[in-house]
Amino acid sequence: MYVVVETWTAKPEFLAAPLKTKEDLFAEIKAAMVEMAQVGITTLGWGSVDRSAGQSADYDWFAVWQAPNAELANAFLQGVERSGWYTWFEQVNVLGELRTVDAVAAEHLALKGEDVH
Repeated sequence: MYVVVETWTAKPEFLAAPLKTKEDLFAEIKAAMVEMAQVGITTLGWGSVDRSAGQSADYDWFAVWQAPNAELANAFLQGVERSGWYTWFEQVNVLGELRTVDAVAAEHLALKGEDVH
């Protein structure tokens, strides 16, 4: 399973947009979510970033999505871009396959000084 974590902050353009424009944007997102669910892309939830956490992300909001494979996870991100979302929000995405702690720990233990990700 692949996971996409989106973190974003509203741009001044979104803050200045009429309420109807904002409502239309989120109505389109909700409609797209129904379509995405039909192919296996689902949201685990959305929320506001709790800045009291140590090393907190410097964004205001987040959403966590799951997809059955890398192709659909990447298709999701392409859809976000096509939707015009990035016109309204500064965003950073995290995309990756969920694996076991042991598998990821082994990769860390194998790192050498010249390894860069």
